[in-house]
Amino acid sequence: MATAFTNQGYDGSGDTKYVELNEQNPRMSSTYEVPAAMSRPVMSQPVRANVPTVFHESMYDPTSKAVLDGTYVHMSRGILNGLISQQTSEMYRSNVAAFTGMHDNLSYDSLLAGLLYRGETLLVNNQYIYYSYVSFLDQHGNSTTKTPMRQGRAFLTTQRLLMLSAETTAGANLTKFGDPKKLPGGYHVETSCNDTLHYMSVPLSCFRSVELYASVGVKSTANIHGQAPCCCGLCGFFGMEMCLKHWSVDVTQGQAHNDRYITMGVIMPPWGTRSFLQMYLNPSVPLTTTKDFVSDLQRHAPGLHDKIMPEAGDGQIG
Repeated sequence: MATAFTNQGYDGSGDTKYVELNEQNPRMSSTYEVPAAMSRPVMSQPVRANVPTVFHESMYDPTSKAVLDGTYVHMSRGILNGLISQQTSEMYRSNVAAFTGMHDNLSYDSLLAGLLYRGETLLVNNQYIYYSYVSFLDQHGNSTTKTPMRQGRAFLTTQRLLMLSAETTAGANLTKFGDPKKLPGGYHVETSCNDTLHYMSVPLSCFRSVELYASVGVKSTANIHGQAPCCCGLCGFFGMEMCLKHWSVDVTQGQAHNDRYITMGVIMPPWGTRSFLQMYLNPSVPLTTTKDFVSDLQRHAPGLHDKIMPEAGDGQIG
């Protein structure tokens, strides 16, 4: 049966209508609607925003931020971080100069039009979650099992979690090779600018756990280094303080953080692989919306509200 979708536009009711045309039997055609809460916020935003022209540390993915924070183990941390920053900025400028997009100008509204099942409705008060990064980890939360998804929107429905990235993205990846504290170990830097289209859906029946973490604040770090005395400590036996081990403090580093992510335990389709899906939220997402997302997920995912505790009296010592 040949079918086609045509956009009937905005009819004033707040919903965008699409008609599925049955070319063999026009009377069998049917109408679908994309709720206004889905279409209007998406269409009010630029379809393809330009990538930032200057690199910023916030563009590192979560794993790379952890690697960058771990450079405190080096006594030459200041020199190392300055070199990483300089090299990353230069590479990113080259990426921006050479970057070209797909130019298809696909909006979230047009992409989602044919993805909803008949009778499937949006949850979370018809709102989406704007994420900055989604990682797929093994059951131990260590190794990556799938290609990560960069910034996009997550829609929770009565049947599935829909994740869709359809915009320009820019970022950087920082990894270690060998042991950076020993030669010839060091760090590997990679920068990129992409025009991304990435869609994925996970049935609610696959979810087994959900965890919400949010922390906003400021932290300070400093290294306190030990230095051997000029006499190699030989005079320390005589109680001479000047010949004891010396200590010095480097410059204190202050850093603000805004960490918000949802970790979901999932039996990942199509082969039923035990995985963790970790969704890092954009700082602009209100915590009330995040709470509604977790509440609706728990309410509609069978594996999150099935009875896991014994009935009163079961297994009790009488």
